[in-house]
This record gives sequence, C-alpha cells and structure tokens, in this order.
Amino acid sequence: MFSKKQRKDWVSKPGNNFCAMPFGHMAIEANGDIRPCCMGDKFKNDDGTFLNIRGKTIQEVYNDPIRQDFIESFRQNKQHKLCRICWEDPEPRKHFSSADESQSITEQAMNGNIPSTELKWLEIKPGNRCNLKCRICGTYNSSSWAKDEHKMDEPNVPYKKSEAFTYTQSCDWIEDKDFWHDIRELESVEYIHFMGGEPFMVPEHFQLLERLVEDPTIDTSNITIGYNTNGTYFPTEENINLYKKFKEVRFALSIDDIGARFEYQRKLAKWEEVRSNIINFVKLCKEQTYHGDHGYYDEQFLYTMDVTVSALNIFSLDEIYEEFLKLGCTIAEDHEHYVYTGPYAIHQMPPYIKNIILEKYKDTNISWIAKAMKYMISQEPKESKWEFPNYNITLDNIRKENFKTTFPEWYEVIKTYWKRKHE
Repeated sequence: MFSKKQRKDWVSKPGNNFCAMPFGHMAIEANGDIRPCCMGDKFKNDDGTFLNIRGKTIQEVYNDPIRQDFIESFRQNKQHKLCRICWEDPEPRKHFSSADESQSITEQAMNGNIPSTELKWLEIKPGNRCNLKCRICGTYNSSSWAKDEHKMDEPNVPYKKSEAFTYTQSCDWIEDKDFWHDIRELESVEYIHFMGGEPFMVPEHFQLLERLVEDPTIDTSNITIGYNTNGTYFPTEENINLYKKFKEVRFALSIDDIGARFEYQRKLAKWEEVRSNIINFVKLCKEQTYHGDHGYYDEQFLYTMDVTVSALNIFSLDEIYEEFLKLGCTIAEDHEHYVYTGPYAIHQMPPYIKNIILEKYKDTNISWIAKAMKYMISQEPKESKWEFPNYNITLDNIRKENFKTTFPEWYEVIKTYWKRKHE
C-alpha cells in the first residue's frame, strides 16, 4: 500500500510515461464519443469517424481494437498522441494516476507488474443537458451554451445549421434505453462517475444504478458512485435510498465563487439557492449509515467543494475559502482543479499579473491556494497575447453583462489589458 504522495512521486519520475487511466478507465463524452479520459483526445476509426457508444455496448467499445492498441503503447512506456495535453502539461496525468480511484492500477505498476485491463472506473457524461452556461464551459458540456456559442463562432450561419446545434442534437444517445439497461463489462467496476451537462437533469442514469442493484451477480456494496454537479439540484429521498445500496456516493460540487461573481461565472444559477443546497449536502454527508449485517456505522455520503481555479476567480480565492468555512464546509488541502487550456487558464496570464497575484497570497497558510500559486507559475504563457480579456468582452456583449462592475477590484489589476470600447 502506497500513499497518494508516493504514487504521484513515482508517476513524476523522469522518463516514466505511465498513466493508470488506459488500463482501467473509459470516458463516454456527452455526444457518445469515447475518450481514454476527460483530458485525452477521442479515439478515431480508420475511416475518420470517432469511436462512439451509439448502437454499441460498453463492452464493445471498451474492448475495441483501437483501445487495445492504445493500451499497448503504455505497456511499452510510449507517449501516445491522444494524450498530447498531458505530455505538454504533466499535472493531469499525475493527478489522475495518484487518485484513489486508480490506486490499485498504479500500485500494480509500482510493484513491477503489468496492470490488468479490467474496467474499474467508468466516466459517463450523459449528454450535454444542463440548466447553466458557465463561463469555463461550452456547448460540449452544456446545451444552454449552444446559442451563445453560435453567436460567437458562427454568427453568419443559421442556428439550426451551426455546429453548436448539431452537437447538441448528437447528444440524444442518452435516450436509448438499451444503454442504461446493459451492464455487461461492469462486473469488475469499482467507480462510476457521472459528469455533465448536469447529471441530475438526466433521470435516465438512475435506471443503470437500479439495474446494478437488481443484478444478483453484482455486489453494489463494492461500487462507488460519483457526481460532478453544479449544485442547483439536491437528490430526492428516493435517490438517497437507492444510493444506500452502494459503497459510497461522492458529490463534487462545482462551485467556483460566491454571490454575484458566482452568478456571473455560472450563468443562470442563483447563489442563494445553491448556497442552501450546499448546506443540505454538508448535512447529508454528516449523516451515518448503519450496516446491520456488520454492526457498524459509516459516512456513506461524501462531498468535495470542486472549485475550478481560473482567471475569473484567481483574485478571490481567499474570499471563497472563508465563505465556505462559514457554510460549514471547506476545500481539501490537496484539491487541485484548474482550467488547463484556453483563455481562462491561469498559467497563461502575463508575468506582470502573476506577480501581483503572488504578492496578494504570499503569506497564505491555505494549502489549496498555495498549490494554485505553484501551478500558476509552473508554465510560461504559450500564447503571445493574453486571450482572456478579448474573449470575456465578447461574451459580455452577448450576455449583456459587465466584468468591470462584477469584479471591480480584479478589473483594476488587469484593466490595462482591457479594450477601451468596453469601458
């Protein structure tokens, strides 16, 4: 048994291209395309199409020859092209390979063994159905984003012919009842992770959980269920009773700020409603479940405050942390979740801005913030021009919002990078 730090240190060794994800993980994208994980590129067939769950079973796509060739490259310690993001920025690979969900796979390799290829960790994005259009998101994960993305990227194309509309239509695979009732290849699964969209807007996924519970050959007390949820929904009593048939249920609450800043970043959400749900999640996760057969209690429900650090909230991390404490929750010291690419990535900020941020937090004793600072300076900007201001201004104009009035202190720091026409 190795600690999480030991696992991460081992993966970080120079020349070690190991990643746990290929051996026991699979990610189903919102439109049904298959990725090695949420960071990897999609598997492409020889005819140029992408490997997709539509019309196939989990078993068929998991054992597809394209996936098998991919796994073989990791057996040979090669850097597969689908994982280009992690070869450019090794942090996601280190994070996922050292995570508890992939512990057994990584430790097999650490002990000198070739990991087995049983499906242990299944990640499902059940369509892009979502009630929010968060700034750090897009149509690929939110149907609510489609019209804004159309205005930004294809303003001269009719909406129903746009890529955003077409992609949203392609997410209808979740309506296939056969998918939610087929549990082949799930005999060895230990973790099922529902992402979004917003998974609580897709009640179909409960059919899969019910099917697992009903199957006499599967012991659901060995299966953990995970969610990434935007906090606008709270599970029903019926949901909670179903969850009690599983080992654990983990809620990663994707909440990146507080008050008006939160509502700006996670458009269409209401802070007071989400704040109330946070309190309810904390309360639920403090309750203990009695296991009568074994005569003990445990905390079956767990939550994390899954704050994604970006150029939008980097100036407010201390305020976010303090507000969460008031609500009875905190951010784990080892929590690491950043925007890794695009205009909101914090490592893309100019050195001048980074230095101001470093000065602001130089005396912090909050480990989560200190880790964010370390990641922020871990890379130099790859772009010659900081894209955050222009991108944000364009979206402000579409949504009739104003970054300056919502983030007045942060705006004063970065205003020299702002276009004058926005003032």
